Amino acid sequence: MIRADLKCKMRGYGTRPQDKTCFRKRITPLLELGTFAVIVHRFGRWAYSVKVPVFRQLMIFIYLVVNTVCLAITGIHVHRESDIGPDLVIRNCNANFLLATRISHSCSVNQGVSVASVRGRGWPTLGNNVCFGADCKLLGGVTVGDNVVASANSLMVSDLPSNGTVMDVLARINSRQTVKPLS
Repeated sequence: MIRADLKCKMRGYGTRPQDKTCFRKRITPLLELGTFAVIVHRFGRWAYSVKVPVFRQLMIFIYLVVNTVCLAITGIHVHRESDIGPDLVIRNCNANFLLATRISHSCSVNQGVSVASVRGRGWPTLGNNVCFGADCKLLGGVTVGDNVVASANSLMVSDLPSNGTVMDVLARINSRQTVKPLS
């Protein structure tokens, strides 16, 4: 999973000819704090699944310390119990909180995104290829379909269908196509 996350992150770099250096394509994505938070989440999932009791407790202790340091440095918390598929990309660090039942593959998160439970209404479930703009809030037991783009400052408190773009504070569905054809 970590390898898939890193490959997805590295694909986003080196789009200009002058950026095709080894440092820009391979090292820079690893230095981003969002990448550190994703690796800490993957380590936490693994640490809680270890079968050897003494080794498990040691790994859980290490995870809890590293997770606290990650939260203090980056402001990003990806909950250990969230079942997250490959290709999770957290682009910026600033007050990101991800707590979901399931996040399928290819999820992209920008700064200030909160995916969380509200007053015991359950955890959100996200489909494949979901992109959250800056400061999006997804609250409660909401189900988000596949290929959904949520623009900046969207507040989603009800289920969202697949193949759409969501905008505004009330999370109105702006279009059913994720990409509009050029005229």
